[in-house]
Formats: sequence, C-alpha cells, structure tokens
Amino acid sequence: MPLLNALRTEKFWEAINVNRLEEVRQALRDLMRYLDKEKQVSVETTFEDTLDHGSIREHDILPTYSRLQSYKERVASYVREHKDHLVIQKLKSNKPITETDLQTLEAILFDGKTVGTKQEYIENYGEKPLGEFIRSIVGLDTAAAQTAFAEFIQAGNLRADQMTFINSIITFLTKNGMIDKKMLFEPPFTDVHDQGLFGVFDDAGVVKVIHLIDRINENASVSVYGQRSAAAT
Repeated sequence: MPLLNALRTEKFWEAINVNRLEEVRQALRDLMRYLDKEKQVSVETTFEDTLDHGSIREHDILPTYSRLQSYKERVASYVREHKDHLVIQKLKSNKPITETDLQTLEAILFDGKTVGTKQEYIENYGEKPLGEFIRSIVGLDTAAAQTAFAEFIQAGNLRADQMTFINSIITFLTKNGMIDKKMLFEPPFTDVHDQGLFGVFDDAGVVKVIHLIDRINENASVSVYGQRSAAAT
C-alpha cells in the first residue's frame, strides 16, 4: 500500500499538516481492527515544550477594543454589564443621585481608557444628563415604577381606562427609564384616548400625573455640567 510505505519515510513527515493527517486517519482507520492487541508493543513518547521568554511581548488590547466598537456601543455595553454598580442601581430603582454620584460615574466612564472621554460623551449626546442617559439604557425597575404611582392609584379610585393609562406609563418607564411629558399626548398613550392624558384624567389628575413623572425624571437629572437639567426643574 503506497500510503503505508510513505508513512515510513522521513520525507513524508517533513511536509505534514493537519489536513494531510486527517487523510491518513481516514485511510487507516479501517485497518485498526486487524491489529494484534496482545502482541502490539506500547509506544511511549515524551515531548517537552520550550517557551522563548525573550520573544514574549505584552499588548494593550483596549485600543483594539475601542476600534471594534463605536463610542455609543462601548458605553451602552459597559453600563449594561455593570448594572449592579451602586450608582447605576440607584438610577434603576428611582433613587435620586447626587453630585458625588455623578462624579463617581464620570470617573469610570470618562477616564479615557475604559469607555472614552467626557468630550466624546458630549460630542455624541450633547448636554444630556449622564444619569438620564444611563437610566435610558437600564430602564426603571418595575417595582420602583409601581411604587412611584402607588399612592396616586390607591387614593384615586381610578376607572379602568385610567388604570390602563397609568400601567402604560409604568411599562414605558420600565423599558426606557425616562419619559418626556409631551409623549403623554402621543402613541402609545393615545391608544387609550385620542387626546392622551387630557382625555383620560381631569385637570387635577393631569397635574398629579405630571408631577409624579417630573419626580421620576428629576431623580436622574444631574447633568455632566454639574447642574440639574432644565427638564427636571
């Protein structure tokens, strides 16, 4: 058999590669049954790997990582992966953040290495408060959103359409974290009534709902410029 004869030569093994070894394996596997297991001699091999320490080089993988993702992708990915961070948890659970909390977030997100710089954030998101931005990524905890409206629901003796409207707000906040008040007059909130909030609640109810939303938004409203955003005041 030509292959068996070739296997016995040094020339064959000098040009060996993975694909060729696979061809050999497939060609010989049907012959293995004919081996005399009792007379077969065990072959032991000892291989010792050598490591050329002098040629080892360390490489910074962060620049490569940065090139693979846009700034928006990097920062969103980082926030989701670190959603259990104390300050991020405060945002998700509707706890108000402070200037100190903001500085903690900036130290992480604007260090120029982990995600990017403050200038990159401003170039991509303008004056959007950092807390609002993070809340928009992680959303608002469902229980926290329900708690924010609990007193209003319990005291209001709400009709079915009013409860549906409030539940729509809670669902939206859970997914998006924040809500612009003008959206209360747009879909999906006009699905309940074509006039949105004004079509479902009287003037007193409208004021209460807007006040509750303002408080939720304000809890995440410290801006990257160290001030409360205008939308939260």
